[in-house]
This record gives sequence, structure tokens and C-alpha cells, in this order.
Amino acid sequence: MGFCLWGAMSLGAETAQPLDASAERARIAQQRTEQEAIFALAEVACYRRFAVSDCLRDARKSRRIALDELRRQEIVLNDEERRLKASQAVQRIQNNISQQAPAGAVQ
Repeated sequence: MGFCLWGAMSLGAETAQPLDASAERARIAQQRTEQEAIFALAEVACYRRFAVSDCLRDARKSRRIALDELRRQEIVLNDEERRLKASQAVQRIQNNISQQAPAGAVQ
């Protein structure tokens, strides 16, 4: 499921677009919603069984594993966005310095 994210990251920061991040966030949110719906259905099914506690524990474990993976993907996405913004900030600073250096030399 993390293929889209890893594919975008392997292309490098220069080719990654802000829309990729928002699309990735939308995909993660959609999958999170799906996992919550799956859990809700499993919870209803558990209450129909005799061993409710065991069933609920298994359903919660499955949900936690799925949501943990989505959170990991979200953290990777956040880290990549932070790295990209830091790189852009450094580039802006370097551009400002290079533009100011000739002006300072004239005075």
C-alpha cells in the first residue's frame, strides 16, 4: 500500500509535487476510514458470538496493526515534506545571499 509514496520519494524532491502529498494524505485518510468501518463491522459480528472478549481483542489488534502502518506512512510523508521545505528554504537563503553579495561589493 505504500508503493505510491515510495515511488514518489524515489523520484526525488525536484519532481515531487505538493499535489502528491495531498493525494497521499487523502489516500491515507481514506484507508483509515475503511479500517474503522471494517472494525465497526467486526465489532458487531463479535457481539453476536459467544466469546465476545477474544473476538474484540482480535478485531482491535487487526485495526491497530492497520492503523499503525498508515501512521508510519504518514510519518514518512511528513518527514519528506519537512526535508523538501528545508531544502527550499536553504535555496531561498542562498539565492538571497548571492543577490546581495554583488550589491554589497559595489558600496
